[in-house]
Amino acid sequence: MKIVIFTSNALRHKYIANTLAQHADEFLVISECKPYDGLRDGVNGISLIDEHFALRARAEKEYFGGCEAFRAQTIPLLHKEANLLFVYDIVERYGPDAGFVFGSSIIKEPLLSLMPRGKFVNLHLGLSPYYRGSGTNFWPLVNKEPEYVGATLLHIDAGIDTGNIITHVRPHITADDTVHTLGNKTIIESGKALVKILELLKNGKNLPRTVQWKDSHEKFYKKANFSEEALKQYRKNIDEGLLKDYVRKAPPVVRLVEL
Repeated sequence: MKIVIFTSNALRHKYIANTLAQHADEFLVISECKPYDGLRDGVNGISLIDEHFALRARAEKEYFGGCEAFRAQTIPLLHKEANLLFVYDIVERYGPDAGFVFGSSIIKEPLLSLMPRGKFVNLHLGLSPYYRGSGTNFWPLVNKEPEYVGATLLHIDAGIDTGNIITHVRPHITADDTVHTLGNKTIIESGKALVKILELLKNGKNLPRTVQWKDSHEKFYKKANFSEEALKQYRKNIDEGLLKDYVRKAPPVVRLVEL
């Protein structure tokens, strides 16, 4: 089975791509490369935001340090170039039987219609429909809602994280977790779910579909919402035992879709 993945170039993206590649007959990676632009100076040296992303990079190296390279044929692109005409031509010639998206720019027409219907899956870090947009496993910890940390595997449509749900994924939360360890645990669990999905496709099975329901808890965040104030609130919540309380108490029940 010929598989294509549209992704980026961080260790977490390489981990997911390499996990899937092990289970495909042929595998093509379309990787949008984000350059590292250095640290921005804060008032007392490194800013809180730069420190946050440096800690994320350190945590990813601890979890995914063996994934420094893609282990499949790779087409590198500059960031936000997935929808260029020559990418369409490459994918058309490749003729994928199924496709996956994790961390790329939004796939648009005509590339969207080129992908096999019902066999194009998006890994969204965040539980849809509750948290959509950007930073969707950071904001639940700011809002003191760790029960909403997780990922959603979706059928891709033209919207932003609005496709029909295939399954939800959640990490095992411990008292000493951080947003970064939880993010990495979620990615590992997502990789396991993606392999199951790929096996279903290889066996000619239709992937399940659950239409996203309207929920009063639904939140949407943009990158512009991320700030030092939000980081301070996150750290305060962690320092005051948010995850310790979560582990100790019975967590609130959240409607989830299982594969």
